Amino acid sequence: MRARIVSDGCRDYLVEVVSNSGAGLLRHRRGSVLKFRSLAEAHQVLSRCGIDAAVMRQRVADDETCSTICAAAGGSRFHDLPIAIGY
Repeated sequence: MRARIVSDGCRDYLVEVVSNSGAGLLRHRRGSVLKFRSLAEAHQVLSRCGIDAAVMRQRVADDETCSTICAAAGGSRFHDLPIAIGY
């Protein structure tokens, strides 16, 4: 299993888990999407699930930086950064 921690510049982080059967956001038992207030909080949950590496998918700012990065990435506004979960 793999995981992506998604940050779109807002205050929360979302976690998407990817397995052979597909991908989906982590959810509460009632079905609402789990939102983490910090990257450390997301790390703790992934570590408890036995996931030791993830990709941080972060939206880049919509300024002059985006024009360079987005053009190089084929127009994507997100940038992936590999991160280690376990310390």
